[in-house]
Amino acid sequence: MNYPGKLQIYAPSITSLEERDWKVMTELFDREDSDEIEADINSSLMLMIPEPFWGDDPFEFLREYL
Repeated sequence: MNYPGKLQIYAPSITSLEERDWKVMTELFDREDSDEIEADINSSLMLMIPEPFWGDDPFEFLREYL
């Protein structure tokens, strides 16, 4: 891949968090059941079918019918 020598990236400026934001973030990460939530997310992700590789033809199995 060819990338230009200088990339210009524009991002919104970072603003400080409000007091209520800090409170919500603290409550989110201080939950007693965070281990159970993590396990639930991991098990759900394991059940998802991965996206096909870009080089693979996802309809190859249909070729014999076409």
